[in-house]
Amino acid sequence: MKRILLLPILAISLLPVFAHAQYTDVLDDTATEVYGSTTADSGDLTYVVGSIISVALSVLGIVLLIFMLYGGFLWMTAGGDAEQVKKAKTIMINATIGLIIVLASYAIANYVIAQLVAANLAS
Repeated sequence: MKRILLLPILAISLLPVFAHAQYTDVLDDTATEVYGSTTADSGDLTYVVGSIISVALSVLGIVLLIFMLYGGFLWMTAGGDAEQVKKAKTIMINATIGLIIVLASYAIANYVIAQLVAANLAS
């Protein structure tokens, strides 16, 4: 049984070795030809705001992970106490909702900042 499972696992683990993919920067070259530059200046307002938003959302993600771990710990140590299990479930549900909100805000912020940078580079 172990040999049957070992062969597919070994084959899957070797897949990256056989995929000789190369990075091509055709899009970067095209953007450089059209806009003159593909990166924002580090002193640019959109770059600074984007960095602040990225750091804030990363910190929120870590906080949400801590809440999930705390809720799981409460649930595991409830010892049959229905009130503590209910509290743990509430914490974990709220952390999941918070995670969805953070992911959605990251996607929206990433899109808006990309559009601002593209508009800034075009002008």
